[in-house]
Amino acid sequence: MRQVTAIMFVLSVTIGCAANALAYDSSGDRQFPALVLSPQVAPGDEFYLTPETLPQTNGATRESNFTATYMKTITDDLGLVVEETWTAIGQSGNGTNYGWQNLDGELKYLAFKRPDHEFLLSLGLDRETGGTGAARVGAFASGATTPRVYFAKGLGDLDIGYLRPFAVEGYGGMQFADAAPRPDQTQGGFVLEYSIPYLQSKVRSFDLPDWLRHLTPMTEVSFTTPAGRSYGVRATMLIGPGVSYGGEGWEFAVEALVPATRATGDGIGVIAQLHFSLDFLFADSIVGKPLLSSR
Repeated sequence: MRQVTAIMFVLSVTIGCAANALAYDSSGDRQFPALVLSPQVAPGDEFYLTPETLPQTNGATRESNFTATYMKTITDDLGLVVEETWTAIGQSGNGTNYGWQNLDGELKYLAFKRPDHEFLLSLGLDRETGGTGAARVGAFASGATTPRVYFAKGLGDLDIGYLRPFAVEGYGGMQFADAAPRPDQTQGGFVLEYSIPYLQSKVRSFDLPDWLRHLTPMTEVSFTTPAGRSYGVRATMLIGPGVSYGGEGWEFAVEALVPATRATGDGIGVIAQLHFSLDFLFADSIVGKPLLSSR
């Protein structure tokens, strides 16, 4: 399942759909939808809720998570993220264990932006606060620190016709545990997406139903791999095909969860996200502007 990581330093950028007055990460003409399995690429003023559920193995019948995430910009390029997850794990013949995961905190910074190439690059450092969650639902007693690199690239600057609405986003990092028996891990993820709003506004406007004009089909992949001594932790990989619907200042996405390794899960799950872009909904207040704003 997704791992909850606690305090991160990350560089990222959030792109929205300009043609529809969306307020998500953007570079040039490209607006990227909010990610579901992976952290957001850029800092922003955002709040989102993410429920998920996935059948499990090794005595657990199902793991379900409900995550709340709040993002707040400090400057135009620097932002803070706070995230917490409530977990329920069904045990074969032993009821269900409930509890919080370790606290997530994230400091994100946007390092590089090329609007003419629809490109974003973020660097970051993630920090998880160990011992703030419940061991009965898998929270580690020790924390971990994860340097990361994030990117997002739209293909709209290429002369490839109807393929121009494609974009790719992703990240990679190395998680260093504070103490054994928690292992070090490599982490990463990427998403391939096709923006119908971009198709309509920048390539060709088709006579489509209004609801279809707001969709972005996407497939996410998220993975972790132990580095060095594993202490029994195995590699995981989740594949998440789904779709995102973007409104004015909000977005809703739903994806299937398909485990690619036995350690990840034992059946098809589902994840959803309701995402509010506070910099659009509260553009003229401190809720939607950086604390040290140049606007």
